[in-house]
Amino acid sequence: MIKFFLPILIVASLALPSFALDSAALSDVAAKFKNPSTDEQYAARIELDRLIDKATAPSTGITAAVSDLVVSAIQSADTPLEAKKYLLRALGRIGDGKAATALAPLLTHADPLLKEESRTALESIRDPAAASAFEEALVKTQNKREKIAFANSLGLQKSASSLPALNSLVTNRDLEIAKAGLRAIAAIGGASATEMLLKSHAGASDGSVMRPEIEKAILLATPKDAKSTLQIYQISKSDTIKTAAFIALMKITPADAKPAIIEGALTSTDDSLRQEAIAAGIRLALPSLTASLAQDISKMPTVDRLIVLSNIQLLKPTETAEKITLSLINSADEAERIAAISALGQIPTQASFNALLQALGAREPWANQAASAAIATVKYPDAEATLLAMLKSASSLDKVLALKAIVTRPLPEISSVLIAILKGTDEAAAKEAVKSLYFTASLDDLRALCAEASSAPDADLKKSLTATAARIASRMNTEEAAALVKSLQ
Repeated sequence: MIKFFLPILIVASLALPSFALDSAALSDVAAKFKNPSTDEQYAARIELDRLIDKATAPSTGITAAVSDLVVSAIQSADTPLEAKKYLLRALGRIGDGKAATALAPLLTHADPLLKEESRTALESIRDPAAASAFEEALVKTQNKREKIAFANSLGLQKSASSLPALNSLVTNRDLEIAKAGLRAIAAIGGASATEMLLKSHAGASDGSVMRPEIEKAILLATPKDAKSTLQIYQISKSDTIKTAAFIALMKITPADAKPAIIEGALTSTDDSLRQEAIAAGIRLALPSLTASLAQDISKMPTVDRLIVLSNIQLLKPTETAEKITLSLINSADEAERIAAISALGQIPTQASFNALLQALGAREPWANQAASAAIATVKYPDAEATLLAMLKSASSLDKVLALKAIVTRPLPEISSVLIAILKGTDEAAAKEAVKSLYFTASLDDLRALCAEASSAPDADLKKSLTATAARIASRMNTEEAAALVKSLQ
């Protein structure tokens, strides 16, 4: 087995005295793959990888010579098939154009394992020789799956020289093969690929199943070409392709050209395209859209209104955003009402915050939950000051709403206010304060509450405060909390 390595080893040794890979060692490792034991084969794989990695370390500068040795081992009839598999995988890491040329015949080998492993290895060798090998194999094979696999490999190679071979697949009667050709052309991309795809598109009839596939390929091949993307957007009969083209145009089209495209899409009968246009128009602060939303929001389909609400934080002016959201807060549609409640948290106005608090006190649990989540991140700058004022107001309803709100939006150093409510005569507010303290109280708050209970002037108040302290201590579940409550007993 050593004999087929010797010529290469001699040449390599003369050219590179520091050549580290010993052909006999490589041969010995390859021979270990003959052992049927899975453990032994696994050990051989590890040893092979280490041997090749060490020989091709950046400091050696002899990767090409090692690649030649590995190719010779793969070509040798003495090397076990299982060893060839892992040698091919190694070649995918270190191989060059010379190796790609040597491996080309394996792409049409009778053994399916060698065929697939060589294809995978060649995919990783980015060299014109690898692309040429795939092109030749693509022409030779009549197997459908192999044609698709070779087309995919050429797409990874991204060689413009492969475009003619791939273009020949686009007219194939088998749609899977034709689509594989299109995908590969799109993956290669560039001006030549785009020109080729546009010619294919011009030759495809309106009803052709390939027409939208070609359009998709054009979009993928020219992700930054506004001209060809606009062309596809204008001529495509596919709603999916038009929407994809619209999204792409919003990224690459100059700002001054976007309004006309958006306004056209706003009249589309396709929901997806129209909703993308609504979102884009809001982001662009399109005056015509803003005016239309302010006047006709109630006439829009529910799905469109949901898109408006989900982008409400971007809608300008703020007064318009407020007006729209407040108009939808009492919608009969539950999903729309939840969306409106959530949107209120994004609008930094007093009216929006007030409406959010009202939703927090609504009878529907889902409305409460939506309002609670919105209050946690509400954008209204005076939210905390408003809640504090409500807690100190004479209105029982205001106190209850504020107490519900501070569960998800805690106020700093609020325990004294909550304890005062507990000691007060407003039973509804006191009951809600117990809930708020349960969820928000810190250990310091518990200490303050226990101190109030200890000095309470009458037995009923002490009992009530002690019971609240016990519930909070139970939630904290610490020795210190338990000791504080025990001191009251």
